Amino acid sequence: MSVGIVVAVVGAAPAAFAFYQLVLAMAAFLGRDDQPVEPPRTRVTVVVPAHDEEVLIERCVRSLREQVYPSELLEVVVVADNCTDSTPDRARAAGARVLVRNEPDARGKGRALRWAFDRLSREGPAPDAFIVVDADSVASPTLVACLARRFEHGAAAVQGESLLIDDGSAASAYRAAAFLLINSVRPAGRAALGLPVRLAGTGMLLGRALLDVHPWNAFSSTEDLEYSLELRTAGVGVAFARGAIVRSPTAPNAAAAVEQQLRWEGGKLHFLRTRLPGLLARAVRERRADLLDEAVEVAMPPLGLLVLLSGLGGAVAATLVAFGLAPVWTIVPWLGAVATIHAYVLVGLRAARAPASAYRGVAFAPVFILAKLRHVRRFASFRADTWVRTQRT
Repeated sequence: MSVGIVVAVVGAAPAAFAFYQLVLAMAAFLGRDDQPVEPPRTRVTVVVPAHDEEVLIERCVRSLREQVYPSELLEVVVVADNCTDSTPDRARAAGARVLVRNEPDARGKGRALRWAFDRLSREGPAPDAFIVVDADSVASPTLVACLARRFEHGAAAVQGESLLIDDGSAASAYRAAAFLLINSVRPAGRAALGLPVRLAGTGMLLGRALLDVHPWNAFSSTEDLEYSLELRTAGVGVAFARGAIVRSPTAPNAAAAVEQQLRWEGGKLHFLRTRLPGLLARAVRERRADLLDEAVEVAMPPLGLLVLLSGLGGAVAATLVAFGLAPVWTIVPWLGAVATIHAYVLVGLRAARAPASAYRGVAFAPVFILAKLRHVRRFASFRADTWVRTQRT
């Protein structure tokens, strides 16, 4: 097989991933928000896992206490998980019920959630559903109502839109735009096509009956991906709720941003390495198209990495063509990947009705993507069982 054919075949993979995301971005225009037709009836407990979150916990609780939802059907519970600061006191002052968990040998968000779900499910009257919101997040006033509406329409698990707060800097604008594409546009597109979405770790609803059958056993740093895969393998799909928005702050500095990306992208790469082969084997063995779909989602590289690979691959292909080592058509799939990624970003931002700052943010994408090259080794060797907490300000 000639060098040109090999390079072109390899380039077909990023081109296919880019085209798939472009299709989802176009489908996102078709999505519509569900309109309430009757008063809510779901008893909901919002669980906020918090480890040393005294800086932001009050803001989070206040946003949850101000929900457009019947107060008699809503409870806000903060799980003060191995805290050494004033998180419990500040959460109570803001109006939350506080559960204190002191298990230093079993730290992490996943274990705090399992502890809380088990404890709250044994109480009476137990809630119909749990909603998980991270302690640094700000919930939109309709978060609970939008999630509960999808639950009342028959969904056992529901994911809202997990977005970032743009503080005006180029870095935060870029990251906020990326989150808008990943956690709003793509799931909206999949929902419009009748496909399930994946959990994002915050702004998600889980029915109590679902947790009775499929207990929360996801304890890695990619606990949302881990539990999503467990549900999908069991034939349970996650519904998407447009308008159920939680916004979290971006990392306060460059060092914290690296640690945050390490947990997100390094964790996903670890998840891909350890879970994709078995998922593909099971999909083929059981002839399950839904697991093949999930395998595509697991294999999907982070957008920044996809851009980087497409650019580097295109440069290699162009060099081979320039020196006469490969035919001109070798570069076609690589150019197609780069062009389709750009189209996906622009179409996606349009579908999401993104603010002008999002377009300015993506203009800085090359700077931030190239900066990741310094940390390639850490990303590639990251173990998802490592607990990484983002620095707060």
